[in-house]
Amino acid sequence: MPARSVAELVGNAVRLRQVTKAQANALLRHRKHHSEGHMLHMLQLMAIKHLSFKEAHERAMTAVGK
Repeated sequence: MPARSVAELVGNAVRLRQVTKAQANALLRHRKHHSEGHMLHMLQLMAIKHLSFKEAHERAMTAVGK
């Protein structure tokens, strides 16, 4: 099974109503500046722990870095 891109995972999270469309758009814009690991960590925090974009970003920067 091929690895799924961040965009596919974000789209899936929207379909499952784990993140809003606005949050998804912010994540897709944000991925230009950060690593895949950072983005995956942010998506996990936002979808599962229901953190805001800002809080998820701060935690991802601490845990993963840029």
